[in-house]
Amino acid sequence: MSVRATERLIGDLVAVSALPNGPQMVVQAIEEETKIVVTSWFSDHNEYQEGYFPAKALDRVEPEKAKKTTKPKSGKK
Repeated sequence: MSVRATERLIGDLVAVSALPNGPQMVVQAIEEETKIVVTSWFSDHNEYQEGYFPAKALDRVEPEKAKKTTKPKSGKK
């Protein structure tokens, strides 16, 4: 599902839907008239990258929910 090119998207994580192993990118800016999303990410070699993508080519990345660890209750027996 593609994203909408609105100001609310700035700061969210997105990925190119056509690239299953593509990088997760942070939205830096939106060009609402042309529906272009400006993104940034770090390459495998820790180099800063920037890209311009049409909004319909991107999917929002949902953050993984933290797994709850169960600890035994500490108390008197």
